[in-house]
Amino acid sequence: MQRRERNKEDDGVSEILGVIMMLAMVVSIMGGVFVFLNPYLVAFQDNTNWNSANNIADRIEDRLDVVGDAPNGTGTRQALSLQASSINPVQLVEEWVLAADLTPYEVVQVEEINSSSFHFTSLNESVTSVIVTNPTNSVSFAVEPTFDSTVIEHNLTSETYLIVDMYNEGGAHVHRWARFVLSGLSISTNIDGGLNQIVLINDARISKDPSTSWEIEKAPRLRLDTLVDGTTRLSLVLTDVQLSESLGNGPNVGFKVESMGPIQLFTGEAYNLRVMVKNTLHSIVDPQYHEIWLTDYTLNRASGTLDEFIGISPYQRASGIDGFTVETQNLELSLEIDVRRMVVNG
Repeated sequence: MQRRERNKEDDGVSEILGVIMMLAMVVSIMGGVFVFLNPYLVAFQDNTNWNSANNIADRIEDRLDVVGDAPNGTGTRQALSLQASSINPVQLVEEWVLAADLTPYEVVQVEEINSSSFHFTSLNESVTSVIVTNPTNSVSFAVEPTFDSTVIEHNLTSETYLIVDMYNEGGAHVHRWARFVLSGLSISTNIDGGLNQIVLINDARISKDPSTSWEIEKAPRLRLDTLVDGTTRLSLVLTDVQLSESLGNGPNVGFKVESMGPIQLFTGEAYNLRVMVKNTLHSIVDPQYHEIWLTDYTLNRASGTLDEFIGISPYQRASGIDGFTVETQNLELSLEIDVRRMVVNG
């Protein structure tokens, strides 16, 4: 009887040891499977977060397009799911300087000395009054018609925009110079290895992964076409988006876009156009802009057909570092430039 009991005890111990060994083997196999699958799981999660960030960017761009041309104070509100992403301000990152004569009988050159003064020359000495405008004030100056350089000290410093209008003795608008410094939004998403960023600035989309440099997915909205009467028209929309503070994570984050009122900067015929762009997000952005806008010019220069070329061309140096203009082969240029201004808050 004692031997049988001992045999039963030994059999029970053996079964327990067998179960323990089997569990240990299962745990080891599961651990190996997890180690093997972990990179794929991380990549899947990163891809999910990346797609979510791009969908958020698409929705924001849709809201900006709807509100951008609306009257001052008009807006829209919605909720965004920001589980893995956050929306941050990108303040005063892109500067545009635009200047054009508005009559064929005058050529005006304007250069800023500092934020509160500039000097100009009038080739035909027709400018007799100057109006300087910033977001909060406007000041008029009477000037003597002269070929020499004239200095204007206006003291209307502004981080966002400054507009200079020049008129002749008969009250005709002969020249406009404008400087706009634009802000935008950044959608930041944590992924394996660092931060993915999508910057929405001036209707452009610029993105960066942790292991890559900034890449322009979409350039600012600039279009050149020919009207029925043969006139070349340049259309440009500048978009300024002000965000007071970051919008943090959450499943239901309020997102309100309100228009500050659009500005019609140029409309109608223009001459001696000069546009200069400077983006401070990264030094690589400006050359990419220039390459995109000057592609047709570069191809025509390479093929020796610049004598027939109509399109966007460098203002002086071929690199575009001095800005760009529009070559019309002595035909009339129609200029349509608007500025959309919006404010975003939660």
